[in-house]
Amino acid sequence: MRTRDEREADLRTRYGDVLTMSDLATVLRYPSLGAIKKAHSRRQLPLVLVQMPPRRGWFATVDAVAELLSSLDATSQEEAGS
Repeated sequence: MRTRDEREADLRTRYGDVLTMSDLATVLRYPSLGAIKKAHSRRQLPLVLVQMPPRRGWFATVDAVAELLSSLDATSQEEAGS
């Protein structure tokens, strides 16, 4: 398993400090951009997204995405251990 810091460094190298909705759809394996937008509008996306005026759209920080992916790894390890 990769550590949170390794995952964060990889994401930062690929996407920079901020991920767009399109980037998030790729990283979180949503089938389409529309699917991730719908999840966000229904408040089912497990991330806090922010807007950055004057840019349009919603964005997530690399830190938040790395933390989410690490927490998913930790949860799956706990379930496998029980």
